[in-house]
Formats: sequence, C-alpha cells, structure tokens
Amino acid sequence: MSRRTEYRNEVKIRLDDRTYEGLLAWKALNGIDYASTAGGRAIQLFLFGTVGNLPANLLDRSSAEARFGTEVPA
Repeated sequence: MSRRTEYRNEVKIRLDDRTYEGLLAWKALNGIDYASTAGGRAIQLFLFGTVGNLPANLLDRSSAEARFGTEVPA
C-alpha cells in the first residue's frame, strides 16, 4: 500500500501570514468556499475594479435619480 502524499495548502505557503488571514476574512465575508477562489476574485477585483463584479440587479440602476447636497427647490 502506497503512502498518500501530504496535502500542501499552496495559497497559505505562498502568502505571508497577515495577507493569508486577510484573505480568509475576505473569503468568509463574501461566502466563498475556497482560498484559491477567494484569491482569484480578490485579484480580479483589484485589477478590474467593482464594475465587472456588481450583481446583475444593480447594473441597470441609474445614479441620476439620486440627489446629493442641501439644494432647496425654487
């Protein structure tokens, strides 16, 4: 019977402890199952911003309807 190869968490090995803990917190916050998936999504967010990552139900909303400031209608 052959001995099973020891499992190595490549994400944890490649990142420093502070970064890995931050990734795990971000993974839990976003409901992602795997650290590698969370890392890929975090990199995508960093490189391409939030526009490509918004849920579909938020993409067809217009910001023109929002009113900012203290302007009083005449």
